[in-house]
Amino acid sequence: MFSHFSKYTVPQPHKSALITIDLQNDFVLPGAPAEGVGAASAASVTGKVAQFYRERQLPIIHVIRIYSLENNAESVDICRREAVQDGLKLVLSGTEGMQPVSQIIPEGIVADAELLCAGQVQRISATESILYKPRWGCFYKTCLDDLLTQLGVTTVAIAGTWFANCVRTTIYEAAAHDYRVVALRDAIAGIHSDAENDLSKIECGVCDANAWLELIR
Repeated sequence: MFSHFSKYTVPQPHKSALITIDLQNDFVLPGAPAEGVGAASAASVTGKVAQFYRERQLPIIHVIRIYSLENNAESVDICRREAVQDGLKLVLSGTEGMQPVSQIIPEGIVADAELLCAGQVQRISATESILYKPRWGCFYKTCLDDLLTQLGVTTVAIAGTWFANCVRTTIYEAAAHDYRVVALRDAIAGIHSDAENDLSKIECGVCDANAWLELIR
């Protein structure tokens, strides 16, 4: 599948981590403030991938956004800040909307907004965690790189919503940090053929989730 990649970019499935991005109630559930086309399907596929990784004790990191109205809403991206200040209720700290969707995390786990916004990693298990990101990319002002290094990860498998914003930014950040990158096509909302062509130029692999899991098997 990745035979045309160089020795530096070919994915290493057994040294991979699953990174889930912004698969939260306010972005995914029907009727949610920022529900988008394909988000529910991406969450469903991601849930199956997460369970596969969980059973094999491979690393999973759920990266989420949390907005707060404190400090003049500086936790909110500037393109959304005015709307949130004017009353848009989107992934607000302490709400159900900011919680990861139930499909992707173990039953009973609740994201701790206070802990996460303080820059701490919320450990679910020895191989599964939740992490807060303050902007689009999962590496920007987070400890994600350190966490992946500690786990011995060389390859990141990316899932989430939406490709145009946080997913694409994270893919390019991962490549800039010298990770081998795989975009799980059917686990990413909003990905399209032109985007896949662009990703091929940086030797980011693109495949369906089942094909990737088969490589791990």
